[in-house]
Amino acid sequence: MSVKIKHLSISLLIIVIFTVPLYFATPYLINIFLNPQKYIKLGNFFVNYSVSDFQIQILSVSFYTLIVLIGYIVYLLATVSTRAQLLSDYQNKDLLVAKYGLEELYANAPIPYLTINSDGEICGCNKSALRFFGVLPEEILSKNFFAYASEEDVELGKKFFDFYKSDVPISKKEIRIRVKDGEIKWVSLSIFLTKDAFTQDKSGLVTVFDISDQKQLDQAKTEFVSLASHQLRTPLATIKWYSEMLNSNQLGKLNEKQKEYIDKVYLVNTGMIDLVEILLNVSRIEIGTLKIEKQPVNVSEIIDSILVELASQIDKKKIMFKKDYNSTSTIIDSDPRLLRIVIQNLITNAIKYNKDGGSVTVSLEKGFGIGQSSVIISDTGLGIPKEDQDRIFSKLFRARNVKDVGSSQSTGLGLYLVKSVVQALGGSISFKSEENVGSTFTLGL
Repeated sequence: MSVKIKHLSISLLIIVIFTVPLYFATPYLINIFLNPQKYIKLGNFFVNYSVSDFQIQILSVSFYTLIVLIGYIVYLLATVSTRAQLLSDYQNKDLLVAKYGLEELYANAPIPYLTINSDGEICGCNKSALRFFGVLPEEILSKNFFAYASEEDVELGKKFFDFYKSDVPISKKEIRIRVKDGEIKWVSLSIFLTKDAFTQDKSGLVTVFDISDQKQLDQAKTEFVSLASHQLRTPLATIKWYSEMLNSNQLGKLNEKQKEYIDKVYLVNTGMIDLVEILLNVSRIEIGTLKIEKQPVNVSEIIDSILVELASQIDKKKIMFKKDYNSTSTIIDSDPRLLRIVIQNLITNAIKYNKDGGSVTVSLEKGFGIGQSSVIISDTGLGIPKEDQDRIFSKLFRARNVKDVGSSQSTGLGLYLVKSVVQALGGSISFKSEENVGSTFTLGL
């Protein structure tokens, strides 16, 4: 409608341009008609014209001009809709070309794209998506996209469907998809939400980026690390045993220099054993061979045993350690071996990256859900820089201020292992931290 109004305005402007000169010229034409004697000899042009002929000529010119003007007005009024449509089509030509280009790009893109409606049903897909699923269009259209999650990731598929229905965007989330003939593929899933400008109906643009090869490579690396770690355990344990024997003076008394070297060997060997254990636990989680055996566990006993192991570090840095259970039962349902790994890593970090004379507090609180509890570990240490907090649970990541403490004190695997184990136990972990103030980690179990 706006195009028609614009075109009509232009037409009226042209009419005005025609009529205004005619309007101002009318008095002169009348004067010429009434006093032809003054103009009949002008430039000897009308020398053969009589007065009546001259008047008739003036009337004819005026009449033809008026007819042309009226005809033009009728033409404008009769064709305004058609000409407005032509103008609209011309203006939309670039838009149509761009739309066609986008449709071609969507159809032939190398990345699988699908469009889904508000119910998650597939209403369109490109050629790459058909190749990825190994199907024809009629085999996939109208099917619920989230139902293609593999058996191992059915719950995750339902979770993503809930996200989509709640207008929560999904970006680069890993999930296993079941394609034709039951083949399972790992994908990086993203869903971009859109709404129709007129109906407000929701739809989604789905991208599934195949990462199966990358996952297989990662698994191969993990299996190699697991195998290598297993092979390292025996020689490291042997070195530890011989170091302890030498230190016990069972094979003869050592001089001060020899004892100093043996102590260094023992310390380095202990660090290597701890690293191997971390690598083994990480690889077990990633391969999926980590066994979980839940039972009633006394958290207080676990903490006490950890403090006995870390007593020398606590004394060396003069750390004040406090347990605050608020009369809450310290018995929770968990895997004692895995829970110990989690708490030990967090308490070790709280001591290792604390200042001399600092404090560490372990609290146990009852959660809102049935059987839920929270283990809270707070410290007054280095804290985590704000710019590093999003990546603190990433594999091999070390915060900037931790690197300054010393490269030998951190592997970048501890918190990654902690989060992986907590998730395997069906729990959650979160933290609050401020650089140079301290950190608080909360385990939901």
